[in-house]
Amino acid sequence: MKGKIVSYDSVNGVGKIIIKGEGIKPFNIDNWLDYDISPSVGLDVEFNIEENEIIDILSSESSGILIEQLNEDFNYTIPENLKIQEDISLNYCLEEFFTKFKKIALKYKDLLYITKQLPYKTIKRFVFTAYNNLLEIDFTINDKNLVDVKNSLEEIEYYYNKLLNEIKNPIFVILEKLVLNKQNHYQKIKKKYENNKFLITDYTKNTNLLEIKIEKLKKELEKTNKKSKAYQQGVNLLKSYKKKYVDLIDMAQNLKEENSNLIEDIIQFENVYKEIFQKFFNKEVSILLKILQKELDVLSYKFDSVLWENAKKSKQIQHFFREAKIEGSYSTKTFMKYYLKNLNTDKMNTKDSELLKVFNDLNVFNKSIVIYDKNRNRAREIALTIENLEHDSDVKIYDSFKDFVLYIKDNGETLDIVILEIEDYTESIIQKILPILKKLSVKVILFSETIVSDEVIKQDEISKKIKLLI
Repeated sequence: MKGKIVSYDSVNGVGKIIIKGEGIKPFNIDNWLDYDISPSVGLDVEFNIEENEIIDILSSESSGILIEQLNEDFNYTIPENLKIQEDISLNYCLEEFFTKFKKIALKYKDLLYITKQLPYKTIKRFVFTAYNNLLEIDFTINDKNLVDVKNSLEEIEYYYNKLLNEIKNPIFVILEKLVLNKQNHYQKIKKKYENNKFLITDYTKNTNLLEIKIEKLKKELEKTNKKSKAYQQGVNLLKSYKKKYVDLIDMAQNLKEENSNLIEDIIQFENVYKEIFQKFFNKEVSILLKILQKELDVLSYKFDSVLWENAKKSKQIQHFFREAKIEGSYSTKTFMKYYLKNLNTDKMNTKDSELLKVFNDLNVFNKSIVIYDKNRNRAREIALTIENLEHDSDVKIYDSFKDFVLYIKDNGETLDIVILEIEDYTESIIQKILPILKKLSVKVILFSETIVSDEVIKQDEISKKIKLLI
């Protein structure tokens, strides 16, 4: 069945789905099966219902569903009153075009079930700037593993961009290229129509010339002796002109009537195919772009991870970080902050200026997360869970409640997620903080081993909640 999420509480993992003809029904996060996308309001979903409970919930953007849709046949029906016959099926034409893109999408389909990803289109310039600079320090980091990931990225990106370029043309131009140009019967009729148009133009031109000749000959005959041989010859020529004139008008008219019927058949054929083609073509393009984009984003994360796994093992790069006094983890975010900070803004080239602008405008490298837990070791375990899910997150840990509150006060607007232990002596203060964080759209995870509440979870449920939010 299909429906749309109309409400969702990420803290408690409960929400509601509206189903056409069935009304609104509740669902629980325990029945959410999608590894790609977390529940959110407005998301289209597919599911089953068992004993009046919604189960097996997947977003309509799920990788599994997209792969199924990609492998579906193009089923269509041609109207019986179509005057021009179909020589090569629309199904064949579409498959012929999309085969090369499907081949790449399916080649890397295992990537679709990996949750860790970075937005490739946005992060590409940053990651490859870091990559090129690191290679100058130590080219040995470019091992086979990193090269293989880079080659895969480039292969997918090539076909992703190729598909984008293909669809820049108006839909009828694409239809003509992929389908209409391969329809022999249609092409013959269209050629007949164009030839007729040429002949009509030619006949009309000759008719106009004859009309001028006839008028000129009439005036000459008025001045010629009617008993002369020249006069009789002129009369005969005038008759032949008039006959040819009438014949040309008649032929042009017949061709116009024929073309009137031909163009009706041509337009009918084109309109029928355009409607069917546009529906299947747009759907297939949409599915392919989503799949290829997801594969790029997953490989982007993998490339960035492998790059820095290799980099932090390099003695040359370790030495460079120490000498340059680069603070922070071995990551693209850390390196790009150093790189851009040390650029001469007065002599910056266009490429670096754009790089700086995008870096300042977008926080694409990490989620800002703060953890309060009086048990610092436990907080570090939570931070490690986050790092495993998203290696470049900016996680801060506080075991002092006072310091935590001060940090929230100063940095609330930049936070994405707050994870905090709630105790009896902090409960009243936290309840005052929560509305402020909610207003700032900060996601909050409350956990406790002593307080029981619908809003508060146990320690062993933290990882599950984090996976939903990251």
